[in-house]
Amino acid sequence: MNRFVNWISDIFAYMSMAFLIFIMLFITVSVCGRYFIGVAIPDDIIIMQALLVVMVFLPFAYVQKRGEHLSVSILTDNMGPKGKHICKILGLFVGIFFMGIVTLASFGDAHTAYVDGAIFEGPLEIKEWPSRGSVFIGSGLLLVRLVLDLFLAFVNGPSEETTYMPLEH
Repeated sequence: MNRFVNWISDIFAYMSMAFLIFIMLFITVSVCGRYFIGVAIPDDIIIMQALLVVMVFLPFAYVQKRGEHLSVSILTDNMGPKGKHICKILGLFVGIFFMGIVTLASFGDAHTAYVDGAIFEGPLEIKEWPSRGSVFIGSGLLLVRLVLDLFLAFVNGPSEETTYMPLEH
């Protein structure tokens, strides 16, 4: 299960990078078109807003896997392995609780947008559910990653090398 979640996390991270490259090229084409020939890509701002949401939420689990989410370690720097381990477990419980709320709420939001056929206003009438669904997918995969990290933390226990980062294997 851990390998599968890591594999999906890696794929989503690469997809996010591809979206970033696409966004940069898309903005460049739109600005150049507006500046040189006086015509921009229709709904360019709406498309960028939707893709930015996708780009931000998809790699959440990858960042957790790498242990690179922001953390404040002032209190844990001087703790022993058991103290760091307890803080890590507490942090994972808090993360699971809040990401559970975000995942449930984002599922409801994406489902409602899909059922209602919600669109972004503009000439292209772009559907809202894909960008809203990416919030659910990204936060849901992060939730799974946090649960796996918690399980591994309980199985492996504290060690001398324990840091305030999740376990990889």
